[in-house]
Amino acid sequence: MEKHQIVIKSKIIEYEIVYKNMKNIRMKIDEGKLKVSAPYNTPIAYIEELILDNQNKLLASLDQYKPYYQYTHNGFVYIFNKRYTIIERDIGKNQCSLHDDKIYVYTNHMQTCIEAYLKEILKDYITSKIIKYLSYDYQLPMPLIQIKKYKGRWGSCYYRQNKVSFNLALVHLSTDLIDYVIIHELTHFLYPNHSKQFYHEIEKHMPDYQQRMQRLKEEHI
Repeated sequence: MEKHQIVIKSKIIEYEIVYKNMKNIRMKIDEGKLKVSAPYNTPIAYIEELILDNQNKLLASLDQYKPYYQYTHNGFVYIFNKRYTIIERDIGKNQCSLHDDKIYVYTNHMQTCIEAYLKEILKDYITSKIIKYLSYDYQLPMPLIQIKKYKGRWGSCYYRQNKVSFNLALVHLSTDLIDYVIIHELTHFLYPNHSKQFYHEIEKHMPDYQQRMQRLKEEHI
């Protein structure tokens, strides 16, 4: 990985290049940073020409980037799109608690403790929603629910194993976006693809799914 800088509209932008066995250059904003994947031996000048050609879109994405958490004392974490201030009270207990707009962490293993707590919160929410959807909308057996940390997807459906898996990062989003991902994955039990029938089925249960899907695309994983 190489690190470089480029000036875009009087702003110094740092970016990273990873060279791979690929045909085309790819650019994305990941965790508030511009990251470029390029074929081996691609000249820097050509990469920077592409960056400048897409400067408006890239700058907009950088400006819109909102971190979901900062795991430090007096830092923050978003839970269901609400910001909570992190307060460390190290008494040697691996647990957290919410009070008003604060999350108290009772160990110095802050990130591990908070993420375990968030996993419980998200799984409880998703479980309750799936029970509701199966009771009223879908005639399906209750699936096994898993929460994992994914890098490039919000959820997965393993229909042969009757299992659904969700990205822990969903816990930072508003609940209406989480609901879309739940409906999306449940529908894969009926249509294990992304056909017209698949999206028609989603629309039956969630008429505004396209708006939610677009908003979800604007979030970062």
